Amino acid sequence: MTIYEIRAALTVLVRGRWADVPVIKTDSRKPVVRPSFRIDVLPVSGGAACDGAREREADIDIWYYPKNADAPRDACDAVADGLLDLLGEGFEVGGVWIPLDEEMTCDSSEDVLVCQCSITWIESAAEEGEPMEELNYNETERS
Repeated sequence: MTIYEIRAALTVLVRGRWADVPVIKTDSRKPVVRPSFRIDVLPVSGGAACDGAREREADIDIWYYPKNADAPRDACDAVADGLLDLLGEGFEVGGVWIPLDEEMTCDSSEDVLVCQCSITWIESAAEEGEPMEELNYNETERS
């Protein structure tokens, strides 16, 4: 599972709930369109593979820029309620359920809404190197 796939799954969920509000790219440098969403998925860590599995972590920030920047409170509160309902326990990415590590938190103190959460998932990791029964050491095969 990739960061792109996680961001795409979240984008589909947000667009399904707020079809008339665009989701802007995270690297867009243009002036922010209002109203709009921005979804950041930031990789935190990827633990070493153990028994063919690797643990990965990411932080998720979902930003909402309300249409009225002068009086945003009601719009931010409504979207916060919707996001908490939509993502409450987790979400699905490519048929895999990803639970939230902790409850989502939301803040609209700066006249925009940001809802944040963390996720952890386990993915299979390809075995690398030679199997032990065929290990070559000093150019001599040992069993």
